[in-house]
Amino acid sequence: MRRVLHYLSAIVVLAGPANATWKPEYAENPPEVQEWYRNAELTDAAKGRFPFKKCCDHADVVKTQFRVNKTTSGDEWYWRDGEQWRRIPDDIIHWGRTAPNRLPTLFIYSGKETCFFPGDSGI
Repeated sequence: MRRVLHYLSAIVVLAGPANATWKPEYAENPPEVQEWYRNAELTDAAKGRFPFKKCCDHADVVKTQFRVNKTTSGDEWYWRDGEQWRRIPDDIIHWGRTAPNRLPTLFIYSGKETCFFPGDSGI
């Protein structure tokens, strides 16, 4: 079966400077959603590159886009950095896990990808 080539976008859940802060409106989320964001951890590979272990400790969530690699047919995820799309490194991807809203969720710290949870796209 042919893979879906539609682009997916994540909702911007967190925004702000490199040091993420828990904004008052996030308190309106159900407790289980708040708990997921507080406890989401970096992959083992990413833990070696950053001075923190939890995705939300310092990082913000940004929009992402899904594309299929036309050469290998492998999954590749991209995020928009200003006007440029950048590929999300494979070693920060939590395969088989999603954010509570089931949309692709990427955490960025000082312009560096820290955690990524693919969406539940049905692919």
